[in-house]
Amino acid sequence: MGLDERPSCLRSFPHEVVFVSVLSCAQLLTQAALGNVLVPLHIIGPDIGITNPAALPWTLAAYSLTVGVFIMVTGRVGDIFGHKRLVIVGYLMFSIFSFLTGLAAYVNNGIYFHIMRAFQGIGPTMLLPNAVALLARTYPAGLRKSIVFSIFGATAPTGFILGALFGSIFAQFLWWPWAQWALSIFCYILAILTYVIVPTELSLAVHPTGKTDIFGAIIGVSGLVLFIFCWNQAPLVGWDKPYMYGILIASIVIIVLFIVIEMKTQEPIMPLSIWSVPGFPGVLGCMSLGWSSFGIFIYYNVQFLEIIHHASPLLTTAMLTPLVVFGIIATIVVSQLYGRTPAHYLLMASMIFFCAGNILIATAPANQTYWAQVFVATMLTPFGMDISFPAASLVISNKMPMHQQGVAASMLNTAINWSISLGLGIAGTIESKMLKRGKTTLESYRYALYTGIGLSGLGVLVALLFCRVPKTVNPNDEEQTQVDSSSITTMDTAINADKIDNEEK
Repeated sequence: MGLDERPSCLRSFPHEVVFVSVLSCAQLLTQAALGNVLVPLHIIGPDIGITNPAALPWTLAAYSLTVGVFIMVTGRVGDIFGHKRLVIVGYLMFSIFSFLTGLAAYVNNGIYFHIMRAFQGIGPTMLLPNAVALLARTYPAGLRKSIVFSIFGATAPTGFILGALFGSIFAQFLWWPWAQWALSIFCYILAILTYVIVPTELSLAVHPTGKTDIFGAIIGVSGLVLFIFCWNQAPLVGWDKPYMYGILIASIVIIVLFIVIEMKTQEPIMPLSIWSVPGFPGVLGCMSLGWSSFGIFIYYNVQFLEIIHHASPLLTTAMLTPLVVFGIIATIVVSQLYGRTPAHYLLMASMIFFCAGNILIATAPANQTYWAQVFVATMLTPFGMDISFPAASLVISNKMPMHQQGVAASMLNTAINWSISLGLGIAGTIESKMLKRGKTTLESYRYALYTGIGLSGLGVLVALLFCRVPKTVNPNDEEQTQVDSSSITTMDTAINADKIDNEEK
């Protein structure tokens, strides 16, 4: 399809611009909701009654947790009920709970804030897979589609910085809830625009009679939520409380029950046969290790700048802008490596970049200039993000049967977001333990970052030892399927979808 050929369902070029912009805001706002809380967190925390630093990671972990676990099913729900409908509902959910999150300033209760943040994360779980599915259904393979998905992927780091920018402006000069209420208004407007802009022919469900193991999905989500709850609650109450071990054991039992249910059901959310595909378990483990270390990096990088360097939220935002600049550079540079370098080497390289970022922050002296180590860490880490997504997708697409690539991609996205939440919980537990042992704030941050170093360092070994697969596809699997929203991961995976397809042919 030539660049000058517009899909017939889009009436004009302005219609196309608005269509792509409205759907790309799904990615942009998902990341903005992270930035508008993380960077001004030390202004928000005391205002909502959070005085214990160990409770602060919950503000991010609660959001990442729901984004990670519920995305397992929302894509499939979109296939059954219609992707346009799920995008509208997603924007409305995002709008409602962003508004309620802002009301935490009146409630003055940290638990309320964390619960609202968790519900706020359900909106993006509806938005991300279904927005990508609408774009994929609209554009056939070609240069125009590649450009559209590149735009969608580029909104991720931009959204984080924009969220941090406006969150910091409101927190420093007005009142932090206005960042949440502005996000709420914007999401409501986007819900209306989605209803008006998305063509009627894209409103139809892909699989209106499709069946999904909803009961198994509920069991699986419950187990994952309880497991993360333990690790993020432990820094607050400690593992010496007997009920913490009870919840942890209960979560493991529920996850085992989920596996048993998936073995018995005819249409499982997670077919167990995918674990026998060469390279898949290693890729999932590697990505989980790398992205859990990234969650630790981004959280403690901000803490280091604001608590140790005493930078304001606005100055911290400015110091984080290399994430956007070098993210774009990384995308351009790394795109030239696909097809030339084995995917497991690319995965290993991404883990090295994640590890290097944590090392640089963990070893940075308190009085050192920003440009010496923090800037370099912020410059290198985007390469970890922009290499890992497409490289993992390449390994999966080379060996995964066609009819299982969708669920594999959904699990990959789930593992990434879930592991960010888990990594923050583990690091927060270690930070809390170090503070109780008399360590300084800086020393406790460093021990938490050492956890990130260990996780990404282990990821290097996993990539090298367990992600090696031949660059071949399964020639016997000729099954062709329609576009399934669960088959498309967001950000860089979507950007490189056409390139991977071409390499397979």
